[in-house]
Amino acid sequence: MKQALLITLTALMLGGCATEEFSTGMTATPHYMASGHVGTSKAWVYAQRTIFEGRAGQEYLFSTPAGEPIKAEKIGDYYSLPLLERDFVAREGVHTMRFVLAPATWTFARTGATYESPPQQ
Repeated sequence: MKQALLITLTALMLGGCATEEFSTGMTATPHYMASGHVGTSKAWVYAQRTIFEGRAGQEYLFSTPAGEPIKAEKIGDYYSLPLLERDFVAREGVHTMRFVLAPATWTFARTGATYESPPQQ
């Protein structure tokens, strides 16, 4: 009986330490909701592209949530992703963060304003 109780308590303690890969979102900027180890990282929409600002001096890799790499151009501590990304993952060493486009984001380009909205689930 004591052994079963010990195993149950151990399982509960270990289960309590487990977390989902991405937690519920917190607002990083008016354009993106962010989750994970966000820290001071931010993402914005600019000219139909996603601009990402990371921590000074750190290197970041970008991908879709499915793991497909996204090439980004590094400009100082900023990264310019080639398209307006609705949902992307940024990795810096062991830190992972996920950015999802806010429910309603207006973007402006030379051809006029467009309204971007994430797909309905």
